[in-house]
Amino acid sequence: MIRLLRINPSRYQSLDASQLGARFARLQSLLVDASPATRSVFAEPALVQGSDSVDWFSRLGGQPQPLSQVPDAEANAVRARLNDALNDVRRIADERAAVAPDDADFLRAAASYPSDDDVFVLNGQPVVAAWGYGLAGAQPIAPAPPAAAAVATAAAMAPDAAQAAEEGRVAPPAGARWGRWLLALLLLLLASALLAWWHYRDFKWPPWFDHAAFHEAAGISEQELIRLADALEKDIEALPKLCDPPPQAELLKAEEAELRKRVSDLRGMVSDQSQRYEQHGIPSSQALRALQERVPPFNERITAALRECDRIAAELARERAEEIIRQQREEQERLRREKAAREAEDRRAEAERQRQDDEFDKRRAAAGGEEGELTVTLLWNTVDDLDLHIHCPNGDHIFYNARSGCGGKLDVDRNARDPVFGIPQGPVTREPIENVFWGSAQHGRYRIKVNLFKEGTTSRAARPFKIKVQKGDDVQYFDGTVSSRDKDASFSFSYP
Repeated sequence: MIRLLRINPSRYQSLDASQLGARFARLQSLLVDASPATRSVFAEPALVQGSDSVDWFSRLGGQPQPLSQVPDAEANAVRARLNDALNDVRRIADERAAVAPDDADFLRAAASYPSDDDVFVLNGQPVVAAWGYGLAGAQPIAPAPPAAAAVATAAAMAPDAAQAAEEGRVAPPAGARWGRWLLALLLLLLASALLAWWHYRDFKWPPWFDHAAFHEAAGISEQELIRLADALEKDIEALPKLCDPPPQAELLKAEEAELRKRVSDLRGMVSDQSQRYEQHGIPSSQALRALQERVPPFNERITAALRECDRIAAELARERAEEIIRQQREEQERLRREKAAREAEDRRAEAERQRQDDEFDKRRAAAGGEEGELTVTLLWNTVDDLDLHIHCPNGDHIFYNARSGCGGKLDVDRNARDPVFGIPQGPVTREPIENVFWGSAQHGRYRIKVNLFKEGTTSRAARPFKIKVQKGDDVQYFDGTVSSRDKDASFSFSYP
């Protein structure tokens, strides 16, 4: 579908955007028997999600162009087609006025438009957006009556002739002088034909046969046959509606059998009517000849409708199968991605654990630290003096001033500085470590505190650190930071 226009409802008089979809569906149902040109002249509305705006669409092909921007000659031709279509809607409204006044009023209101800016041209065909409404403060534009539309079309195609018609003059026909003689001869032949018809109009053969009574009876019969043909044709046209969604096979087969029986019965009645004419040697009426041409293709149309049903059923089955395959593939892909993500996360975590273990073990070994039944190790990457404090379940406190307690021992304290002047008391490294280990640890809750005791730089940035708590084969990690403003960070763990 091609979008023609996006509008704001406030631009139009009494336009309720929430009712546009229902109005379009009602219009299409009332115009189901109208010509394609009439139905396609109305654009289809659609609310724009998340706003009050309305988009208008058309199923016609081509590049849309507002009628107000089309050159005058083409615009007049398009306007004539627009008037024909809207007048056709008004004709349908007049036909329904007696049985459905509300529908008639609705159709008459729909057969109008706000302005030429709301009429679009696609491959020479008019399409109306915001049909049935007028601009704010203005009435909608109604189509020109058929007679006025004819004058407007004539004016567009032959301005001189239209002007002459309005002034009461007959414009002289173009062409050479012999054209006038040909016209006079045609008029003479027509007058002769009318005179001959008038003279022999009552001549019938055989004269003893009551031709008037026969034709009256035949006309009544043929009107009934036409009514049956109309009803049958309407039911055949409705047959494809049973295909989407496809009905049960028994329902479709029963409908086919019923339609074909009605076609057979109607063909028999048309044949009987033709034989009545032949029995009396009277030429068939125009209505009967039309029926003889109209009825035979009905069976082919039924077959075509059933083929369409088969195509729709096959298409729906194919779409369902494709949808199932698509869902299966999406599920498989989702599971594959989740598995790959889990595996990547496991690899990353394992690599990180391995890296951390390697780093903790490397620094502890380099510093001469020991491992025990329980080991708590602190590492950081600056020249600052960070101190590790352990509060045991029994209340003992292990730190640089009390290096043992509750069975544990602080055996490594790197980057230690003088508490008063901050002077390093030993070698300074950018790979420092503090380590506490237990040969036999108490069971219970332990609390860890990391303190920025002395700063080795003037930076006020946070100093990140890591803690590894190793309980046999069980390992637990903690991450944190200390800074000039927040010198302490605390954690806790249970043993075992």
